[in-house]
Amino acid sequence: MNRASPSILIVDDEIGTRDSLSALLQSEGYVTASVASAKEAMKKARTRFFDLMLLDIRLPDTDGTQLLSHFQKVAPETIKIVITGYPSIENAAQALNIGADSYLTKPLDPDSLLKTIKDKLQEREQNEKITAKKLADWVKLRVLKTRSSDFQGFLEKTAKELALFGVTNTQAKIYIGLNALGVASASEIASLSEVRREEVYRVMPELEKLGLVTRKLETPRRFLAIEAKTALKTLINSKRKTMEKEITNLRQKKVALIAQLKTITRFKTEEDSSTDVFSEHLSVMTKLVQMIKKAKRRIMLVSSLDQVGTVLVRKIEKTMKMGKNLISTQIITDDSWLNETRILKLMRSKIADKQIELTRGNVAVQSANS
Repeated sequence: MNRASPSILIVDDEIGTRDSLSALLQSEGYVTASVASAKEAMKKARTRFFDLMLLDIRLPDTDGTQLLSHFQKVAPETIKIVITGYPSIENAAQALNIGADSYLTKPLDPDSLLKTIKDKLQEREQNEKITAKKLADWVKLRVLKTRSSDFQGFLEKTAKELALFGVTNTQAKIYIGLNALGVASASEIASLSEVRREEVYRVMPELEKLGLVTRKLETPRRFLAIEAKTALKTLINSKRKTMEKEITNLRQKKVALIAQLKTITRFKTEEDSSTDVFSEHLSVMTKLVQMIKKAKRRIMLVSSLDQVGTVLVRKIEKTMKMGKNLISTQIITDDSWLNETRILKLMRSKIADKQIELTRGNVAVQSANS
């Protein structure tokens, strides 16, 4: 699993210290962000995971040890190094008791700082490898019990299917990994799902908002997947609401779009005749109505009357009654059920003032001025 360059948050109210530390750490390949207060630090950490934090003990809006205590609860996996220009045994003991991974005094020695950071990152990486190995062994045992020889293959396939319900592939993998583990930390989920730990931290709030994951109130921070039946029901309801909203928006736009399209019809050239082929029943009726409305002189239809039947005849009657006396309509069919007597009775009862001509075999219905 490829791992991005470690990210470091610098929390110090002195701009000179922030700038010099950022330049030093970036020259060593680290990704940095810097803030001047505890409030800014908490805001920054809510939207981004940091591998390591450098925390000044004295900040304008709070004591550094209080900020350390906060991050120990919400980001226990992050390495925390306390730095101070006012060293004391009491401060050092308090910081280490709260959970600081190291305690350094100002002015900071660059080599000592870089060594401490490197050692702490390597130490965490080694611990994660041990955890990952234990997890891999556990998963292997579980896979054998379920008679599945390829968990990663199962993960990829199931993630694609779950993505159809309105989540991203990454969200799906994280949920599936957590669902397999039951209750797990971000590092354990990352090891099983093959999603970077930083990405797991970023996605977890999204999964919580979707109602697929809950957070356990314990340290280190651990998560629990919502039962699959409930999770999928939640996703379906969410997608239904989204689709209903999209349909409503389309309906609202339909009227305006029809009006816009009608404005360009004046550029069309008049066609003396045209031939269209269509087969679906619904589209047949829709198209026929359009043709009848637009007809100038004549309509010819070659079709099975099973498709159009009396509905078509009534459409023609209605159009003829509206005053289009000069339209000639011819229907060619091989259906024996539509006999002359039936058509005559129907047509003459509806259009007594029209001349109707019928031909046996091919049924021809014509109308002209009486």
